[in-house]
Amino acid sequence: MNCCYLWVYFLESGMNALSLKRYLAVIFLSVGINAHAVSLDEAKEMYIAGDYASALPVFESHLKKDPRNASLNHWMGVCLLQSGQVGKAIPLLEYADKKGIVEAPRYLAEIAYRDYRLDDADSYMERYRKALDDARKDMPEEVGYTVNCINRMRTMFDRVENIVIIDSISVDRDSFFRYYRLAPESGSLNSDEVLPDGFNAAIPAVVYMTEDKSSMIWSAPDSLENYMLVSSSLLADGQWETPRLLGDALNEGGDANFPFLMSDGVTLYYANDGENTIGGYDIFISRRGEDGFLQPQNIGMPYNSPYNDYMLAIDEVTGVGWWATDRNCIDDKVTIYKFIPGELRINYPVDEPRLVDFARVRSYRDTWSDGTDYSDLLRQIDNIDPTRKKQSDDFRLALPGGRIYTSWDDFSNEQARLMMERYMATMDDYEADCKALATMRHRYASGDDSCSNEILSLERKLLTSRESLKQLKNEVIRLETDYFTR
Repeated sequence: MNCCYLWVYFLESGMNALSLKRYLAVIFLSVGINAHAVSLDEAKEMYIAGDYASALPVFESHLKKDPRNASLNHWMGVCLLQSGQVGKAIPLLEYADKKGIVEAPRYLAEIAYRDYRLDDADSYMERYRKALDDARKDMPEEVGYTVNCINRMRTMFDRVENIVIIDSISVDRDSFFRYYRLAPESGSLNSDEVLPDGFNAAIPAVVYMTEDKSSMIWSAPDSLENYMLVSSSLLADGQWETPRLLGDALNEGGDANFPFLMSDGVTLYYANDGENTIGGYDIFISRRGEDGFLQPQNIGMPYNSPYNDYMLAIDEVTGVGWWATDRNCIDDKVTIYKFIPGELRINYPVDEPRLVDFARVRSYRDTWSDGTDYSDLLRQIDNIDPTRKKQSDDFRLALPGGRIYTSWDDFSNEQARLMMERYMATMDDYEADCKALATMRHRYASGDDSCSNEILSLERKLLTSRESLKQLKNEVIRLETDYFTR
């Protein structure tokens, strides 16, 4: 119980302050006795077993008596590091390294890597390799993983995407997806409570459901307890089909989770903690091809970090994307970033002086241009009603600077208005084709393979239509924006 709560509790119960102080002294003495009751050898066993929380107070107690003991400095430093107290861990590990503890550079390399100081990480790791060679020891497998993460991160610095992050919020980890404000047209994010009885799900799991609620994608354990992405469609009789594997290529040697399918039915974002990450969960993208989903690609930085990054979703109605991360190391919290994705990926120059700051998102406001204000766009997002059945606006068009057009009367440029009419007509055709494709995929999933050629043909048509829509939308924005900059 927190000491403040104890103080209030006992005062309310009639115990005076002197009695309370004596009582607390007994408690603290007891805690000290319990810490000493565990021997140093037992604490070492806890340390080896990975029980850092239990070993920490024992090491701390012994270190107070013997502050120059290099091993105690190292053990306590590692325990602090593993418990997220990096700042307190650094001086202890640096002291242990100075005194020649072989394992200390390994953890200092990890700290440097998580702080994006790759040259320092390489230097520490080289010293660690030399120390292992001198001691005729092999490098542990988990250290090899860290080395690979460092090398992948160095490569990713060649293509840090230039995006505009308009907001960030810190929320509870367990229910983070409930804070995503997506228009109904983009589908919905749900807990595993929406799954029918008997359907397994990962822990945790977020279930993506399409706008028409006829299809779901989520993560479920296989026979070896590996998390795999699976999907299910609603059958004509109102029952859900048996979940089927979404694609073998998506696993990447790790756990796959947190899926989001774009409204084109082709582009899939999800998270994976396999061999091609830079630490924890990374966000990947894959696209549906003729034979299923293609080999996924890590989308790089700033989305991914040495920590867990996941649940990227893009709302095409508002033109705003979302992703979650625990890179800020707040207990039981995650940070959700809201950003404006570009039609085409534009990366920062590799010689950008603030490249590391942009990669790690040191301050999201650094991504804003001078004079921009996204308060209107953020209000639009806050006012989204996920239960809305039908889009009441004529359309929704996000322009640079946070402006949102929802009506034909919003246009100042007649050419831009006419181009928007072409865009909307093309969008109507595109949505009709999407519905037709969904119907044919349902038939195919039910065993009717006579429509396979039609499915492939329509998928190719949709890819072409999607590119046309991007070009038309860009032209609308260019015409309207140029009108104000003349």
